[in-house]
Amino acid sequence: MFDYIRSDLSAITNRARGFRAFKAVLCTHTFHMTVLIRFGCWNRSKLGAPGNVVGAITEYVIRVIYASDISCKAKIGRYFHVMHGQDIVIGSDVVIGENCKVFNSVTFGNKDTEDPSGNAQPTIGNNCVIGTGAKLLGGILVGDNVRIGANAVVINDVPSNATAVGVPARVIPRKSPDPTGRA
Repeated sequence: MFDYIRSDLSAITNRARGFRAFKAVLCTHTFHMTVLIRFGCWNRSKLGAPGNVVGAITEYVIRVIYASDISCKAKIGRYFHVMHGQDIVIGSDVVIGENCKVFNSVTFGNKDTEDPSGNAQPTIGNNCVIGTGAKLLGGILVGDNVRIGANAVVINDVPSNATAVGVPARVIPRKSPDPTGRA
């Protein structure tokens, strides 16, 4: 648990140490929320039934303090960085890879709770950025190094090294850097 918290702090402070890290530990609400998530996940995975109770209480505290509904059953990789910790929904079967950045009002959840086949939840690769208000719904697979635009509604798989924008989201080609250095 502490290794994950240390890696999350490193992501939040942009790998800085010293005063910047100290300030983040004391004053950054997104780091505090991330610590609660890690605490709840650790309790659920290590302590059996008592851990489930502590995990459920932790989820409730996150819901009340941060207005976010984050399941402590979700699997979240190292270097997790929440930019603005408000109105985030992460379902219980969500898998998020390492070094992912999530902005506010993002939902990772089910496509349709009435249909048993619609209860699947997203799997996110490594090094992804999920923009403000994005909704990732259903049993989709988002590859590595993906950027999801603000307010995108992603209901289909997104390949690695892609950008997805729009409602419903469509993959747009990434511009490769100009070798001459001109923009």
